[in-house]
Order: sequence, then structure tokens, then C-alpha cells
Amino acid sequence: MSSPTSIGNAIKETLKEFGLEKKARSYSVVTGWADVVGEKIACASQAEKLERGVLTVRVVSPVWRYELTMQKQTIIDKIDAAFGPGLVKDIQWRV
Repeated sequence: MSSPTSIGNAIKETLKEFGLEKKARSYSVVTGWADVVGEKIACASQAEKLERGVLTVRVVSPVWRYELTMQKQTIIDKIDAAFGPGLVKDIQWRV
């Protein structure tokens, strides 16, 4: 008799089996945006979608767009650390 599998491991295995693991990680980047960038940036921005390595983020003003453009690589590095490397290759800011 094998030992029981945790629900987390069962979900991971099921996602992998159906080829949905990367899609789930991509969704996690969007939903985890505030945790990665922190409260101050999250109050001025919201991740909308991740397609083909490009994360689209809505910002509240052109000033924030400029500020976050200057921090783009730092934010990508934080996303890599939180969700695994290579998911986000670029970020597109929209006002």
C-alpha cells in the first residue's frame, strides 16, 4: 500500500499530466502581482494577463508607467524568484 499523497501534490501531478502546469504558473503571476511588487506599487498597478512571455500591467498614470519602466528588470527578477525563471520576458505597461 502506498502512502497518501497531499492534495497539493495531487493537483501538481494532474496539471502536469494534462499539460496545464505552465498555464497555472502564468495565472499565478497575474494573481500574485501584489505579493511580488508590494503594496505601494500594487495600489498603482494591476497585472491583467500573461501571454507569450509578455505580462500586461495596467497603471493609474503615465508617471507610474515611467517609474515602473525604470524598475522593469527588478520586477522581472522578483517574478522569476517567486514563480520560476522564464515565465515573464517583458512587461507592457498600459494607462
